[in-house]
Amino acid sequence: MDSESLNTDKEIETPYFSDHPDKTGWFYLLPIFMTLFFVLSLLQTSSAKEKNRYISVSGNSNEEPGKKKHEINFAALLANDQFSRNLRDTVYTDQDLWLELRIDQQTLYVHYRDGRLVKYPVSTGIPGASKSIESRPGLFAIFIKEEVHLSTQFNNARMNYYMPYNMGIGFHGLQGTGYYGNLGVRPSSHGCIRMRNDDVKKLFGQCSIGTLVLSHKGHSARTVAFAPEGFINETEYAKGDYFKLMAYNLGSLLEGKYFINPPKRFIIDGTIIPKSGITVASTEMIPEKQYLPSEIAEQKMLTDRFSVNLQVNNAVSKETQTELLASVDISGDDETENPFLSTIEVDPDKVKKYSYNPLGVLPYFGPKK
Repeated sequence: MDSESLNTDKEIETPYFSDHPDKTGWFYLLPIFMTLFFVLSLLQTSSAKEKNRYISVSGNSNEEPGKKKHEINFAALLANDQFSRNLRDTVYTDQDLWLELRIDQQTLYVHYRDGRLVKYPVSTGIPGASKSIESRPGLFAIFIKEEVHLSTQFNNARMNYYMPYNMGIGFHGLQGTGYYGNLGVRPSSHGCIRMRNDDVKKLFGQCSIGTLVLSHKGHSARTVAFAPEGFINETEYAKGDYFKLMAYNLGSLLEGKYFINPPKRFIIDGTIIPKSGITVASTEMIPEKQYLPSEIAEQKMLTDRFSVNLQVNNAVSKETQTELLASVDISGDDETENPFLSTIEVDPDKVKKYSYNPLGVLPYFGPKK
């Protein structure tokens, strides 16, 4: 036989895939089909549910069963102890600088509106020494400026560039430089704030009557900030109004009602601050958590629209709502569209407690005879 007839009589061998197409092919395709089936089932399950997300700022459990909570819990954020302890009552000034006396650091910080921060070494009053007064905390203001002042208590001692802010206590330099070694190191005066003559001379030229002085030991519940350019008080406040506003603000913070009674923003007139000062309290008095008003801000995400609905308890005013939402950046309302009340009711005992300095009037030591 020739080769051609041999090939026709011989059984033709076929590849494995031809005889068994369902074995190896399905072996590779099965995982792909299972993955697609799993993804499609997830999509159908998620689309069947209404997508409601809640942002709770009150801490109330108002979510319906099966609804997914928003990932950001503002109630936990606002009420946690770290957030509360970092809150401060802010007093605003429209001047170009304010002074921060850190008694614990024996340092004077000068805060400028343009962002500069200059510090000077100082020496404060020796606590417990004879005829000496420890420098005390409080919010004060410079009320006199004298290039040369002769002390009526200490044998006509010459005080250069004298700027009192707390009764007879003030910033000044002395004759000579022998006291410079104590500056920035330890208290060494009878109560005043000693500075280098060149330093206090420079400061004397920059400060004015009414310049704020925040004196503290590192744990003041009050701080000072510059009022924004163009900001003005909503009305002309009387002296008593300032004390009410300051008592209202600090009281809200220390009583845990910072978000229920939001602070009122105003520029303080330094000339109304009493010579004995205004209390700055202590951060140790700030509660670990602040109460939150009974409000729920609900964000509803649907396929064709986005809406924000506010459910406000009748006991909470619309002003409180606006203030709270502005503080957590939920609302974009401009503060100028919701002016603060020109008058507020504050109990006289609270004014005394949260405005006047509890340290009182300083003693006077007459000159030696």
